[in-house]
Amino acid sequence: MEIDDCNRGGSREMEQDMTAQYFLPLSTYPDSSSGLIISNAVAFAGHYGASLHACALRVGIPHIPNAWSSLLLDTPKMIEHAETLSRERAETLIAAATNLAANAKVELSCRTVKTTVPLLHETSATEARFFDLAILECVADVPDTRIVAEAVIFGSGRPAVIIPNKTLAGPIDHLVIAWDGSRTAARAVSDANPFIRKAKRVTVLSLTGEKPLPETSGAHLAEILVSSGVNASATAARVTSSSIGQSIQQTALELSADMLVMGGFGHSRLRDFVLGGATDGVLEQPLLPVLMSH
Repeated sequence: MEIDDCNRGGSREMEQDMTAQYFLPLSTYPDSSSGLIISNAVAFAGHYGASLHACALRVGIPHIPNAWSSLLLDTPKMIEHAETLSRERAETLIAAATNLAANAKVELSCRTVKTTVPLLHETSATEARFFDLAILECVADVPDTRIVAEAVIFGSGRPAVIIPNKTLAGPIDHLVIAWDGSRTAARAVSDANPFIRKAKRVTVLSLTGEKPLPETSGAHLAEILVSSGVNASATAARVTSSSIGQSIQQTALELSADMLVMGGFGHSRLRDFVLGGATDGVLEQPLLPVLMSH
């Protein structure tokens, strides 16, 4: 794996407190990351005084021996075209991130990592392990964005914020926690602590009708948050559709949430993810920014 580094510091002075470090993976092949996710990542980092680390993933395609390539279409030219396209996209994405971060006075470091096509998603997860949080896009008609999201959520050991591609990132004033008392939900609450602390209002949401829940579990979490100085309350709602993920999101939107916090549930079997219903529903179609943690 080849790595090219370039560091560009913004004009924001270092604070005495630890500065959060956010990670933004940028795909270049087969599809390119959108300009909107770069804009949203810069805005999101700016709202929370975080440093942003953009990583463009370039592809290197192994060359096929002449004995084989002569039997196929013009394989060497196809490989060259794919690698050139990936390299040019990486340069474009890094340039866009650099310009947007400079204008927003967000501290940015950028790098380009060259890897092979089968390892693109795993490389995203590996790179994300160094940072506090990953910022991801998940676009319904671009399957690769979901594959990257799954790899980072389940393979990095870090939380991720998934921002829908039609959303403009802003401050998180009202945060909704999807709470079922599980280990993954507890992990997500802990990982969301920086946002919980700065939110003006936090709602602990428990959905009934999907699986048995202790009646006072959500209220108990809200009480603990209030004891910590958080403006928190608890509410319950019934599942409204066949998709628990869509029900959670729709209820959060009805509560005027700016962000949803939830645990990501899934198992890895032979490198294929078997996802829980709520996780699958959110990754299929995110409706609002979602902090997901496994």
